[in-house]
Amino acid sequence: MSSQALPAREKPLLRGVSHEIAAFAAAAGALALVRAAPTPRAALAAAVYGVTLTALFAVSALYHRPTWRPPARAFMRRLDHSAIFLLIAGTYTPFCLLLGGSRGLWLLVAVWAGAALGVVQAVFWLHAPKALLAALCVGLGWIIFPLLPELRAAVGLGGVLLLLAGGLAYTAGAAVYALRRPDPAPRVFGYHEVFHALVVIAAVCHYVVVAGAVVALR
Repeated sequence: MSSQALPAREKPLLRGVSHEIAAFAAAAGALALVRAAPTPRAALAAAVYGVTLTALFAVSALYHRPTWRPPARAFMRRLDHSAIFLLIAGTYTPFCLLLGGSRGLWLLVAVWAGAALGVVQAVFWLHAPKALLAALCVGLGWIIFPLLPELRAAVGLGGVLLLLAGGLAYTAGAAVYALRRPDPAPRVFGYHEVFHALVVIAAVCHYVVVAGAVVALR
C-alpha cells in the first residue's frame, strides 16, 4: 500500500502581522521607558527590557512574514525561539532590581541562567517538540511566583494583578502553540495567529507594570 506525503499547510494571510505592528510599538515604548528612567540603574533595566521586547517582535515578524528557503528558515527559527527566552529574562530584570537584596539577585541570576539554557536548546535542538518548548517557557516565566508577596509590596496589588494577567495570557498562548488549537480560520487567522495575539496582550500587561517598576527604581 503506497503512502503519500501530506500537503504542506498554507501560511495564513495574517501570519506575523500582529508582531510586525507590535515591533514598532515596542521600539517606541522602549525609548519612552529609557527616557523616563530616573537613574542610570533604572535606565539600564529599561534598556535591557526594551531591547528584548523589541527584539522578540521584530525577529518574530522577520521570521513569519516572508517565505524563507529551508536553510534561512532554520536560522530564523533559532533566532525566534531564542528571543522568547531572552524576553522572559529581560522582563524579569527590572523587577529583580526593584526587589533588591539577595532574593532579587538570585532571581536575576536564575532567570538569566534559565534563559541561556533556553537559547542553547533553541540553537542546538531546532525541532524540539512544541510541548517541550512551551513547558520550558511557562516554567521559566512563573519562577517568580514564590516572591509575589515581596513583589506586591514593590509594585502594588494592581501591578501584581497585571503581571498575573500577562502571565496567564502567555500561558494560554503557549497552550495554543503546543496544541495547535483553536484554529479559527487556517487560511487567514490560524492557531499561530491566536498565539501571537495572546503574546501581544501579555506584553502590553507587563509593559504597564515594568514602566512603574522602572520609575520606582533608584
